[in-house]
Amino acid sequence: MKHFLSEFKNAFFTFPKYILGRPFSGFDQMKHLKKGSMAFCIFVLLLSCILNVLEYVYNGFLINYNDLYQVSTLYLMLVTAFPVFLFVTGNWSVTTLLNGEGKYHEIFMVTMYALYPYCILRIVALILSNVLLLDEMAIVNAIRGIGIALFVFYLFVGLVVIHNYGFGQGIGMVLLTLFAILVIVFVLMLGFSLVADVFDFLRTVARELRLRL
Repeated sequence: MKHFLSEFKNAFFTFPKYILGRPFSGFDQMKHLKKGSMAFCIFVLLLSCILNVLEYVYNGFLINYNDLYQVSTLYLMLVTAFPVFLFVTGNWSVTTLLNGEGKYHEIFMVTMYALYPYCILRIVALILSNVLLLDEMAIVNAIRGIGIALFVFYLFVGLVVIHNYGFGQGIGMVLLTLFAILVIVFVLMLGFSLVADVFDFLRTVARELRLRL
């Protein structure tokens, strides 16, 4: 039990805190010393999905104009999780061609560890949105903005470290990753459209057969 608690503390508190303070060293240890916890990464992903739902429903009424009857919880969670795997897949596909050293699961872990401080600040912003006045809501937006900036910073540092890139290569990697994401989205939309057309064709054929028989 003591060993389990020690491992839990290291995975969920000690190592994430270390990465926040020393991102270059922390991500290097993740890459070469195999530090980091996949369980923690899954927890962060689930936390981000849940926060998306909570923000949609429980943001302060002064700034919450959402229609609670127009969207489902599953949809709100999917629009959080899907971009994560889209980014990881896009980055992996690009860096594989550019001799990047990061593996798929390492890119995912870097993304989740980078997302962790943003999740914390989102919780703070959510709480403050329910207690601050309208004139003070700029504080909420500032906190979320800081969270996004931290996420981008830690993500860039983590990707550069695990792929063993320089700064210039890192910028190129990011641009190519965004391009790869656009290509993947286009292919997915084309695939879904094709599948829909096939179903429509089969439905038409089935209707004609029923009329003739």
